[in-house]
Amino acid sequence: MTAGAITTGDIIKGIQDSTYELLTESRLARVGLKDEQDTAAVLEKYAWLYSLDTVRRAREAYEAEADSGEKERLRRVYYYLMDGYVERQTAAQEDKVVSFEMNAAVEVDGQTIPYHNVRALMAREPEYDRRDRLRDAQLQVVEQTNPDRLEIIHTRLRTLCDDFGYYDYAGYNSEKKRVDYELLRARLEVFLARTEETYNKLMGEWVERTTARRLGELGSNHFAYISRVPEYDLYFKKESLLGVYERTLRGLGIDLAQQHNIHLDTEDRPKKNPRAVCYPANPPSEVHLIIKPLGGLDDYAAFFHEAGHAQHFGNADPALPYVDRNVATSYALSEIYSFLMQFLTMNPAWLRDVVGVPADKVNEVVYYTRLAEFFLLRRYVGKLRYELGFFQGPYDEARNRALYATTLSETTEFVYPPANFVNDMDSGFYSADYLRAWITEAMLRHHLERTYGERWFTNHEAGEFLRSLWATGESKENEEIARMIGYEPFDVSYLADQFLSLDKLRSEV
Repeated sequence: MTAGAITTGDIIKGIQDSTYELLTESRLARVGLKDEQDTAAVLEKYAWLYSLDTVRRAREAYEAEADSGEKERLRRVYYYLMDGYVERQTAAQEDKVVSFEMNAAVEVDGQTIPYHNVRALMAREPEYDRRDRLRDAQLQVVEQTNPDRLEIIHTRLRTLCDDFGYYDYAGYNSEKKRVDYELLRARLEVFLARTEETYNKLMGEWVERTTARRLGELGSNHFAYISRVPEYDLYFKKESLLGVYERTLRGLGIDLAQQHNIHLDTEDRPKKNPRAVCYPANPPSEVHLIIKPLGGLDDYAAFFHEAGHAQHFGNADPALPYVDRNVATSYALSEIYSFLMQFLTMNPAWLRDVVGVPADKVNEVVYYTRLAEFFLLRRYVGKLRYELGFFQGPYDEARNRALYATTLSETTEFVYPPANFVNDMDSGFYSADYLRAWITEAMLRHHLERTYGERWFTNHEAGEFLRSLWATGESKENEEIARMIGYEPFDVSYLADQFLSLDKLRSEV
């Protein structure tokens, strides 16, 4: 397609087609149906779309548009194309990393283990020293990918600087996503200070009881085992997962059997990545929800997290323009709904009435699930702290290795290995999107419980309310949802309260 002939309609159609092909390519590799990922070939097929000329054309259209609604959509199109152009420069290396990890294996105690299975094994390994051996083997693979991951980051930074004039990666993402990262960090520092005593006390008790070691001495790789709480596995069987999901949706007035647009992949393939994931290939008509069921509370939480994404995308109003269905300002909107579904695992009534956890065990499950989430939230605050620091000196590898280990360890009180300094980083400050979603989800859940009660998940009116939010697709942003339900964006008090209540819950366990 020649540059002179490209219209705004062509650009949006190109985004729709290329996004579908990119997500399909990624999905097939992730579920083990392809041995290698090749998104670079897809991006080259659409080189006309993810080009400087098309990016500039999109910017001109956005700046010239008078209608406010269309102007907002064109703004998202502009940044989407810019990100796509940057991704074209890094796609081959990213494919190389994904394909390498997909086919990598480690040797531990004479056993050959697929790399992607190591984390799940650590979570289920009762022997402390073997968990460390699994971690050490895992980090050997990580170190092999670190040079490529660093080059991907550096290429991204050079491209944004040389081709678009952005010298500050945080500034670029702040502009694109309309987020003040320093304000967000300041609010989260308030959260950390307010909840630190509770965290250290309760997490310290849990660590000592499960490992006979003290908080601050334990490697971060042990947390997956601690938080898996295998004593509750009998209530969270892998063969029961889809039935629990079906009953949950039915309570909200949603018939899973009629959701033909949401495709469930639960098959166990040798090279299938065990982490649950959702692919919104073309919302709402084609959405893929992927899991490799293992059973256990952590597996249920991961599945319901991705199911929240699937319901969001699968319930988008098909009459919306494509951009409002699948081109986001940030990921912080959809993560609200994924957290909302995931955190049903902290709802006593849901655990008792839908999952079938005995009444005398419900408070225990709630307590440990919430305490595990407490760790994860602090971990993501640590990630944001680190990432903001990393991009102040992205070429100083020694500094950044030390900064990663120090920052994550201080924030969580678990010891983090320096080797994960780029492996544990998602592009675009995704950590901040997660944290924004955590804050707003706490508000949304508070609203649902105040309006429909603790058993809101059994109320069809609550389901209708959620579907009305999901129907807006990507046309809203995280903080707009907070305002819509009567809350102040970035108010961390609702988030803090749910963790401060753990002290009282601890006395009931």
